[in-house]
Amino acid sequence: MAMNFENYLKDGKTWLHGLCTYLGIDDENKASRIFRAVLHAIRDRIPTGEAIHFGAQLPIIWKGIYYDGFSMHEPVRIRHEDEWLEFIRSKDSGADQADFPTLDHAFYAFQDVMAFLRDHISEGQYNQIAQALHSEITVPA
Repeated sequence: MAMNFENYLKDGKTWLHGLCTYLGIDDENKASRIFRAVLHAIRDRIPTGEAIHFGAQLPIIWKGIYYDGFSMHEPVRIRHEDEWLEFIRSKDSGADQADFPTLDHAFYAFQDVMAFLRDHISEGQYNQIAQALHSEITVPA
């Protein structure tokens, strides 16, 4: 079976273009950084088995980004929404001031990414992720 890297790239770009629409921005680099930050925050917040199941639903390009730096871990304990939003900001590889200058920016970016995921992964997987986050963290239904 031949591997078609062009299709992998196309799938990744399709997600990126869709994500830009959800975020309401045209800057693909910024959208990519925001998506990576939220994916890494989710990955490190949910149990390892759940993180692996979630990663399996991502296009191959985004899987690589999602799993970059991944290690088996105990989920990071986060109880309050502000703490969660700061955690997302910390995952933005030094661009947090440009992408998330305030907690409000982080909040709306998280909401937009979760709305995007809700529409692009299975309902069951989305619900498991939403339930794995603390009840104080606002997740789009």
